This record gives sequence, structure tokens and C-alpha cells, in this order.
Amino acid sequence: MKKYDLLKVLGITFLVVFLMSWVIPAGSYSSGIYSSTEAAAPLGLYDLVRLPFISVATFIQYVLLFLAIGGFYGVLNKTGVYTKLVEGLAKKYKNNSKKFMIITVALFALLSSLVGTLNVILILVPFFVAVLLKLGYSKINALASTIGAMLVGQIGSTIGFGTWGYLTIVFGQIVNNFTMTTLILIRVILLIIITALFVILISKKSVFKKENVEVKSKKGKEKPAEIKEEKIDIPLYNEVRSDKGTLPLIIITVMMIILLMIGVYNLTYTFNISVLEDFHESLMSAKIGNYEIFSNILGGASALGLWGNYDIITVLVIVSLVITWIYSIKFTDAIDGFVKGMKEMLAPAVYASLSCIVFTAILNMSGADFVNTIVNQFVGEDFNLAGTTVSTLVSSFFYNDFYTLVATMSSPFSVFDENVIQIVALMFQTMYGLVMLIAPTSIFLIAGLSYLQVPYKEWVKYIYKYLLIIFGIVIVVSVIANMMI
Repeated sequence: MKKYDLLKVLGITFLVVFLMSWVIPAGSYSSGIYSSTEAAAPLGLYDLVRLPFISVATFIQYVLLFLAIGGFYGVLNKTGVYTKLVEGLAKKYKNNSKKFMIITVALFALLSSLVGTLNVILILVPFFVAVLLKLGYSKINALASTIGAMLVGQIGSTIGFGTWGYLTIVFGQIVNNFTMTTLILIRVILLIIITALFVILISKKSVFKKENVEVKSKKGKEKPAEIKEEKIDIPLYNEVRSDKGTLPLIIITVMMIILLMIGVYNLTYTFNISVLEDFHESLMSAKIGNYEIFSNILGGASALGLWGNYDIITVLVIVSLVITWIYSIKFTDAIDGFVKGMKEMLAPAVYASLSCIVFTAILNMSGADFVNTIVNQFVGEDFNLAGTTVSTLVSSFFYNDFYTLVATMSSPFSVFDENVIQIVALMFQTMYGLVMLIAPTSIFLIAGLSYLQVPYKEWVKYIYKYLLIIFGIVIVVSVIANMMI
């Protein structure tokens, strides 16, 4: 990857947004009514330098999350059995690497669709990337099979809290019949179609780590090209072997992932099931005499279902310590591995926070901004599919946080009837997912490009045809859904 390729892309993106703030009038929405300031709300020259720092500071949670994941894998490498696990899977699928790639895509897309909170699923990425690279796939194929598949699952979200769950929270306040099962059949069918097409895309574009090398004989005549394997470093992977078993590591990691998925999935908001929050309240109020034992022992632990990035980080650190103990790793070696893993993830961590610079700029405008003005050009008093499509595409580029996007940009559509709201929600979900698959404001895409050192331009060339096809499918599905409801 060319040095500072991503930094240039992010810089150009920010500069374009900076210029837009000078030429497009600002506006705001209140109860579905648009109000224009009839003047631009420009970012200042001082903001060009200030906002990147604010972006990193505001979204420091992503920096810490990526660093914690890096540290976790640094400890895994110290066990010696992580290498055995990666090599074992690579050996098992050596003669059927395509099957493992399909399993990987299906797993990441399905988990994303069902859970919706990608921060947890991200923990699995380094492991599957290591196996894919061991099997001979190129870095861009490994990126597509993991992070790309996560974002595909977001487009076809079914009961994911981080996608349709947020839509339920926001639009459920506007219409009474909007639930997690609204348009569920259509969304399941959409997930199957776009995932299958994504597998076909990756299968056709599978590039293995090989290079043709012309070898000359002593007489100077060229011999047929020989195939030599190109050496590619696998991120967050060191070949350290041990005769200890892999089963404890597998059990601990699987249990951690399940716990985290439960922790970030809010059953109260999505299905009105408050059992986890009720249990937490009972647990924290339990007393021995007048002493609240669990409240004092656990401290500020949140209820399952209300966990965020800092809870994920905390669990990663705790599990790293547990693995250190189970595999009898010296504490100094564990610290050394954790720090080494953090260093490897430093660049992706910083890029993840910098990908939020446009979002930071919009937040800095305090409600009246040019995004509302652009959206107002396409959203009329009556529902229009083309206008809704364009407005959700545009707003998704600027608001890379899905909940903020829906909470902020739902106002123009709040005046529509209940059936239309369902289609609008579907467009928010699908258009946001499409944008996150290609935009330089996509947190996980930009971090993934940095992690695997894939140039942004190369990714655009790789994915754009698929996006055009999926865009067409989404439009057709939306038209059919509009006819059915």
C-alpha cells in the first residue's frame, strides 16, 4: 500500500466537506418541518487543524477498542497454541479453501444480521484473516470475506440491535406498529440474495499469494515461468508453538464472544424483554446484612444488554488475564505480548477515529447544517422512493454512526403514514450499509484497509460492481415491498 494512501483519502474527503460548508446554506428540521438559515455555516480555517484532534478525542473509544483487540491477540500469540489453531484450520481446508471462505462470509454476514453491533464481531476478524492468508488468499480477499461480509450483513439486517433495533427505537415512537419483525420476510430474503452474490463476487475475484517468475538457464534462454510463493506477513500472528491443548482457548474465546453478544444486545428495546436488566437490578441490590455484596464487588458493571465499547474493552483485558493464568504465561511475557499487539493495531485504531472526522464536523455545526439542506431538496411532502433513496445515501455518508443518523434524519419522514415509514426504514438500513462498504467515512472499512494494508483505490475497483448490482436489487425489493404493504 502506498504510504499515507488512506490519510490522503481522508484529508481530501474532509477538505471537500469543508468547502461544502462554505457554499451550501445551513438548515434544520423540527417536527418534520425544514427551516433554512438562508446562509452557510462555514467551518473556519482553524477547524481544519482542530477537528482532526477533536475526532480522535471524541471517538477515543474506537482507538481503545482496536488497541484492546490487538493486545488480546498479542496474548494469544504468547500461548503458543494460537499458532496451532490457525495452522490446524489451514491444514484442514488446504484442499478446499473455497469452502472455508464461504463459511467465513456466511458466518460474518449472519452474525452481523442477527446481532447488528459490529464492535463484537470485529474481535473475530484477525483470527479468520490469519487462516485465510494461510490458505493463500490475498489480503483484499481476506478483507472482503470478514469486514466486507460484516457490512453486507448490515445491509440485510434481520433482528440486529445495532441496525433494525435502532430503527425500532426511533420509528417505533412515530408509528405504533413498527417492531423488530416489520418487513422481516423481505429482509431475510434480501440477506440471502446479497450474501450469495457476495460469495460469487469473492469466488470470481480470488487472488492467491503467488507470483510468476521467469527463470533463465545458464545459456540465457528463458525457461517456463515458475510459481513462487509470495511472502506476506500476517497481522497479529506470530508462529510460536506449544505442546499444550487448544481446547481451553477455544472454550474461553467462544464463551467471551457469546457473553459480549448478549451484553450488547438490548432485549428490552427490541423485544420488550427485561429479564437481564431485572436480574442485574436484583443482583446489585442483594445484601448480606446491610452490605450490598455484588454492588461493591462488581462496582460500575452495567446490566447485560446495556454494554458498550468500554465494557467490551474491559472483558477483553480480563479474558487476556485469564488466558495468561490458564496457559501459565509469565506476567511480563503477557504484558510484552499485549503491548506488541497494541502497537500493531495502533494505525488501524487511529484511522478508525479519523474516519469520523466528517461526522465530527457535522456535529460541530450544532444542528443547522448543509446536510439538512441537501436532504430537503429530495424529500417532499409526499413519499418519493427516488428522493428517499438519494437522501438516505447522502446522509449516511455524513453520519457514520447509525443511531445518530436515524435519530437525526428521521424528522423529514415523520410526517408520512405508517406504511411509508416501513419503506423509509428499509432504505435507511440498506443505503447506510451500501455507503459503509465504500465510503471513506466507514469506520470498519477504513480500519480494515489500514489493518491489511489494502489501498483504498484497489478496494473501490474490487467492490463497485457488486454495489451497483445490490443497489438495483434494493430498489426492486423496496418497490415490491411498497406494493405489498
